Amino acid sequence: MQLVDDVEPAPATRVAPRFIAVLTLAYVGAFIAFVPLLSLLTPMQAEALAPADKIGLLSLVTLWGAVTASLTNLAAGWASDRTRARFGRRRPWILCGLVGVLLAYGLIAKASTPAGLLAGVMAFQFAFNLLFAPLHAIFADLVPHDQKGQVAAFIGIAAPMGAASGVLIAAPILSDIPTRLIVLGLLVAVCLLPLLLVWKETPPAPARPRKKAVAIASSPGKGLNLDFGFVWASRFCFQISASVISAYMLFYLADHARYAEQFPGATVESGLARLIAFSTLLTLLAGFAGGLISDRFGRRKPFILLAAALLASGLLIFAFYPQWPGPLLGYVFYGLGFGLYTTVDTALVAQILPSRRHTARDLGVMNLTNTLPAILAPVLAIAALGPDRTDWPMLMIASAGVALLGGLAVAGVRMAR
Repeated sequence: MQLVDDVEPAPATRVAPRFIAVLTLAYVGAFIAFVPLLSLLTPMQAEALAPADKIGLLSLVTLWGAVTASLTNLAAGWASDRTRARFGRRRPWILCGLVGVLLAYGLIAKASTPAGLLAGVMAFQFAFNLLFAPLHAIFADLVPHDQKGQVAAFIGIAAPMGAASGVLIAAPILSDIPTRLIVLGLLVAVCLLPLLLVWKETPPAPARPRKKAVAIASSPGKGLNLDFGFVWASRFCFQISASVISAYMLFYLADHARYAEQFPGATVESGLARLIAFSTLLTLLAGFAGGLISDRFGRRKPFILLAAALLASGLLIFAFYPQWPGPLLGYVFYGLGFGLYTTVDTALVAQILPSRRHTARDLGVMNLTNTLPAILAPVLAIAALGPDRTDWPMLMIASAGVALLGGLAVAGVRMAR
């Protein structure tokens, strides 16, 4: 049951190409901000600071960073929904988050102890989610349902572009982590500033006085809430698998695939960056095609089921074929599945949000599917890898099973096909 005052129509005006361009660039900047940091630089720092227990330190840093991200995203979403600033309700928070991210990079660059690395990553997660919660809400605020797949296809390039930026960050010309973080900060700022400077955010209408609660006879509120739960569970499972790949692939290549032995003279981090870059093109193509085709047919669920199968196939290849070209083939399937999933899921989430008045708050709850898996992924990794931290096939098989559960969960959604 919903109240009449809480019912707001979905956006009806189609967004312009200029807006799509600056929003896409901002999303790219957001993913550049965290993907190479958490998948390359943080593992490298963990190995340098605790070579005897690099997986333990990385798991600790990942866990507490995810806790910080979860709480901050919820709070920032709630606050931006209620902001009535002259420059809008989303832009002030994005700007504050951007400044905080750049400062957090400085803390990580100077980290000389495990505690310093932990503090730097927690500071980054706090600042990044001040930025990302309101940024993510803009899509649901302004894009109409019949354009969501198209716009999601464009902003869907952000995740693979963020991953591909690791190639630059891992380049030998950038000889140390502080230099790499400086380059990372410049890229992030260049990508986010156009949105902050060009987009003219319309201040939200003042809240109407609440009237007597009147139930809508055909209210879909209950169904929407149930749909939200199914989509939440689906994304939660997908992101557990993605978090394992993001956090631990550097160590998988080094310790299980023996990348350095297969390619003498090459570094593991440069090998991982190249693998990610190779899969990026497939990720872009799958995501873009999935967004446009799902709009054309008005269907989202079949594409998410297909994405689950592709992603799980990639993980199983990692489990059973660590010798080259197994990791390359695994990244092909993983990239196709991840790209397809990211784009179509973005459109689906925006389509089934329960409240238009509390977009960022509800997206903050949905964002727990990004941060809680980052808490559980280290637990899954430590349990599956065993006491000697070597059972990589078990970790990949378990992650594949979780991804398949994510695909099945979306079948329960009723308000979208």
